[in-house]
Amino acid sequence: MSRNRHTNNINTETFICSHCGGAVVPVKSGSRQRNHCQTCLYSLHVDLGKGGRRCGCRGEMEPIGVWVKPSGEWALIRRCAKCGFIRTNRIAADDNEVLLFTLAAKPLMMLPFPAEKTLEKIGE
Repeated sequence: MSRNRHTNNINTETFICSHCGGAVVPVKSGSRQRNHCQTCLYSLHVDLGKGGRRCGCRGEMEPIGVWVKPSGEWALIRRCAKCGFIRTNRIAADDNEVLLFTLAAKPLMMLPFPAEKTLEKIGE
């Protein structure tokens, strides 16, 4: 198992995450695609376009947020720590739920304005 197996391809083999060192196992349900570590949610920047594998960057794609698609499906937002490229990917059924919740709650924990004043306005 080489460290460069951590890619965004359809992967049916177990491989080692280049970020946390954990074993990344194939998705059991919800998707055919394992494009990130189910424990730390990191992946590698390997694609220029979906499935392209032509990107030479190979930087770690750090999970920076989540968004909800119009269908209600959640997707991870990742940014390459090396070049800054941003990409979204579907979450998998066995992804770390605590990390997903933490990413979803992060903007609410870092408001750019005093929450007390907003809460007062809501209560009026």
